[in-house]
Amino acid sequence: MSKYKIITFDGGGIRGALSVSLFLRLTKYFPQLISETDMFSGTSTGSFIALTLAHGLPVEELVNLYTEKKAKYVFSQKHLFLFKPKYSNKHLRNVLQSVFPVNLRLRDLKHHVVIPSFLVDGGSSSRWEPVMFNNLPGSSTRNERVIDVALASSAAPVYFPSYQNFIDGGVIANNPSLAALSAAVDRRSGRQKLENVFLLSIGNGYAPQKIPKGTHGWGAMQWTIGPNPSLPLLSILFEGDVEADTLFTSQILANQYYRLNPQVKDVIQLDDYTRIPELLKLAKGYDLNEVVSWLEKNWF
Repeated sequence: MSKYKIITFDGGGIRGALSVSLFLRLTKYFPQLISETDMFSGTSTGSFIALTLAHGLPVEELVNLYTEKKAKYVFSQKHLFLFKPKYSNKHLRNVLQSVFPVNLRLRDLKHHVVIPSFLVDGGSSSRWEPVMFNNLPGSSTRNERVIDVALASSAAPVYFPSYQNFIDGGVIANNPSLAALSAAVDRRSGRQKLENVFLLSIGNGYAPQKIPKGTHGWGAMQWTIGPNPSLPLLSILFEGDVEADTLFTSQILANQYYRLNPQVKDVIQLDDYTRIPELLKLAKGYDLNEVVSWLEKNWF
């Protein structure tokens, strides 16, 4: 049996620091983890991680990407977000250009990638549609620049401006596991057999959420800008999708799938860089015995 192994990374802004730190610990157990992986997939902040690993850069490069200082630089120049994006993407672009060569294309990467985004204006197209940027055989997106793909996947509504008419892939696949799996078994491109696919899904911390009672009479204002959470509908779009993808992928792959996603004590906003030290501490102390055993059995 020829295994096809996928690692995915959720969207979540600065919470990507948790994903990176967990992954770094796993590479200490398994130095060959990156080379033994066929596909990396990530949404939004997860796209930065997936693209960096697929490019062959060391994990330490990712650690530097998720420092509190770097995040503070990205999430500066705050605006009143009722009338324009909360942040410019100028600083984010600068950070990405410090990691990736400007003209690096998806086709140049050393591993397969699948990066979700959503096209809101297709120009000649008459409708909006999901786009899965990838470099699989025959892909129409193989020639896209890596930096453009990362900016398209991370253009979170409210937080950042749309990029080339794309918005954050988190509106459709904040947990990209199902997107990556479907690309892998697509008979036109990935062509993998389902029984050969193994998938490790790395989240960036979950806090059980709910909307307090009293939503029966809510209108557009309450669903858009509510008291708890502050952006109810946006939170549901991003976090609800994560839970749905986890459910669907586990139903399809069963024991060929593992979800690594520690619980955090409360909701951490994607731009709250002051909580990065807390995420790093959680990653450092989290028990990895179960996922290590799963990898030993299924990856190598």
